[in-house]
Amino acid sequence: MLRLLRHLTALADFCLWAPRWITRWLMMAVAFNPKLGPLRHVFAAAILYVLFALVLVYIAAPLRGYLGDLSMHDKLGYDAERWLATAIYDPKGNFVGTFDPRLDSLRDVNYTDTAIALGDYVANPDHKSIPVREVPEQYWRCLSYHEDRYLGGPLNPFGIDLVGVLKIPLSTITRSIAARRPSLGVGGSTLPMQFARVIYKTPPSADESGIDKLKRKLSEWWLAPVIYRDLTRGGDDTLLKQWAANHIWLAQRTGGQPLHGVEVTSQVVFGKEAKDLSTAEQFVLASAVNKPIILLEGNDRLNAVRLDRWRYITEVRARTCAEKLITDEAEQKKVVFELIALGGGPPDPKLKPKLEAALERFAPTQVKRAEANPMIRANLLLPAARFGIREEMKQSYGFAWRDYVRGVTTTFDIGENLGFREKIDGELAVLDTKWSSRIDPAFTLDPKKVTADKALPNVIVVAADGNGNIVRYYEAGETAAYFGSLPARRPDTGLYDPALENRQVASTGKMILAVALANQGRDSPESLYPDPQAPVSGLDTCAKGGSSGNRKAVVAFACSLNAPLIARGAQLGQAPIKRLIDGFGFTMPPAATLGGTPPSTAVVLGQIAGAPRRVHFLSSVILASLIGRGTKSIRPPSLIASYDYTQKGQGGAGITAEARPAIIPKSLIRPSAAGLIRSLLEAPLCYQTGGQSYGTLKSLSQWCARRRGDLRLHFAKTGTSVTLDPNATVDTWASGGLQFANGAAYSYVVLVGSGNASRPWARDLHAAQIAAPLLDVLLRDLSDHAKSNPRRDFLPRRSSGSVAAISVRPKDIADATANRERSPADEQLRALTAN
Repeated sequence: MLRLLRHLTALADFCLWAPRWITRWLMMAVAFNPKLGPLRHVFAAAILYVLFALVLVYIAAPLRGYLGDLSMHDKLGYDAERWLATAIYDPKGNFVGTFDPRLDSLRDVNYTDTAIALGDYVANPDHKSIPVREVPEQYWRCLSYHEDRYLGGPLNPFGIDLVGVLKIPLSTITRSIAARRPSLGVGGSTLPMQFARVIYKTPPSADESGIDKLKRKLSEWWLAPVIYRDLTRGGDDTLLKQWAANHIWLAQRTGGQPLHGVEVTSQVVFGKEAKDLSTAEQFVLASAVNKPIILLEGNDRLNAVRLDRWRYITEVRARTCAEKLITDEAEQKKVVFELIALGGGPPDPKLKPKLEAALERFAPTQVKRAEANPMIRANLLLPAARFGIREEMKQSYGFAWRDYVRGVTTTFDIGENLGFREKIDGELAVLDTKWSSRIDPAFTLDPKKVTADKALPNVIVVAADGNGNIVRYYEAGETAAYFGSLPARRPDTGLYDPALENRQVASTGKMILAVALANQGRDSPESLYPDPQAPVSGLDTCAKGGSSGNRKAVVAFACSLNAPLIARGAQLGQAPIKRLIDGFGFTMPPAATLGGTPPSTAVVLGQIAGAPRRVHFLSSVILASLIGRGTKSIRPPSLIASYDYTQKGQGGAGITAEARPAIIPKSLIRPSAAGLIRSLLEAPLCYQTGGQSYGTLKSLSQWCARRRGDLRLHFAKTGTSVTLDPNATVDTWASGGLQFANGAAYSYVVLVGSGNASRPWARDLHAAQIAAPLLDVLLRDLSDHAKSNPRRDFLPRRSSGSVAAISVRPKDIADATANRERSPADEQLRALTAN
């Protein structure tokens, strides 16, 4: 022990003695050596600079790295999250683009080119890059060879390269001679230094002064060790390679708009994912660092620069990688040959033909700009859906969805949906002209008339196929109101809380009453309900009066009569209706918990609350039950067909438990209830008496399945939400489902309104006048969609001696339901349902 102590003491003494001896020797041998004459000052400066470089690389950098990481770890993590973009693909897997920064940042977004100081916080300009799952190996080898070949070795142990630092005086002399004026030289910027430059937007500038350049270099030296330490914890350099693949500037559109990262650049330049790049293509992208590819043509001078840069990238830098890094002669020749072929000229930005056709049709003046800029491309091709996709991800993951998702695939054809959007815009313009006298001056229905003084109410027209995949999506505005009201989205987590939803569903709630009645099994379409507001005559019509009379169930649903349905609902009992309200995910009005509105009245008057997506989900569950899919798990309508997860999100990790609860229809709807549900809910479209159509959707009676050979089923329900003033229109609704003869099935919801009882947008306008015309546009579009998307698997299996229930006339089903002898099992099931 004493011997060890003596050795340690001797070592400490040597550490104190050696620097003093070296310093004294240098002073005597160089600085104060008269034999050297004036050169002693040059030698002294050189020696001091070498000592500075050694201290910087081997002492200051490690200390700064370890100490700085303690305080900057969280900040670097947040900054890295901000820069990662989310890719969007169409159903065919074609790359559409990326979210723009304002949709893809957690806390802040900076549209400028300079940092903005916000008190103690600095918001740096955003760039967005799609995170790679696996870094292309040849890209990393070529990049590190050109930019930082000593990284992690003796000459660059902590993010600052000794050789690069020592080069600065020499490059200063050569640059000053060439420029014939003092000019500060440059040293080899390591990859961590380039990360600091890109992340905090401090790139070299042609007009920066020597002082500015020195400040920039010092700031990069200050940050590089911290970044290196944070990215190589435990000796694992995976994060370092990912940052090199995600954050380096590789290409730019003419006039700006850089592309960062391998993934997005490979999609635009080569039209493929990074994992599919050939070795030559990986070398090209790695060689574009500090000489980014110019994507678009310009004037003659720019075109010359563009071609010269491309040839320098492919024929010089990329070829150097091929010759230095590939040892197999045959493979080397193959890569060099491919580089020679690429060297003919820079490729035009790649875009799949169908997406390019959509741009040429719907944004002809923006095609070239959109081809080279994936953010602009997504904004043009997904004008409303990108807001919905983001909200759907937030409802699954909250604000942290970027940690788990690197890309999403949409459920709908983008070109077809843009055409549908154009049709809805045209119909809205017609409605605005037709009903302008009844629309509040602060609102308009014509999207082209929106100004600072005129706003659009929420306009939602959405349809999903039988599997819940949204095939048509129209929304006006950027709030994604289809997914719920803003007050129901928690500001701390970003998650949607259905219990906070305040949007009343109006008479679409009567669909729940139809389910409850059919589940009990005692009613038929001909059942009579007392109506204290019945007319003296014409009980089979939608007329109203001051007399008491009995109205048929089918009439009450066709005409959306409140009084008879309230009376029948009260007789049915509150427990089964409340069970359905909860099961379908709706919220009772606040007063109900204090003994106010009972569930039966709440569903009839539409005082239950739910997002448009929830109403749509209700229709999709009913549709599944009516077409024989009652045992299948039905999920809420979705814009996202599939996720491309990050490593953290693999396998669906991070999704909140209540994000997307599925419903098995038979758990809420008895199989034997299908006939009555169909009869009651197709009545708004189909009901006739005396050869004349009645019902809230009589204007769409041509879409009644009984009158069309191409339809097997169509049910729908409308609703109009008002204030205490019955003429003050808040929301107009339509929701339902249909199945075509070829099996294609769709559920839908249409909504026009403000969702705010204190801000009605019109007077004396109802669903029949506003929602029905938009629904007609949707139905015609779905008819075309069904022709090219048949679903024979949704059709009932035919067997000898049996006929599918859906093909039997509703009246026959109702009569059979009313007259058949109920078994003890039926009675037991009905009792359980009632309770």
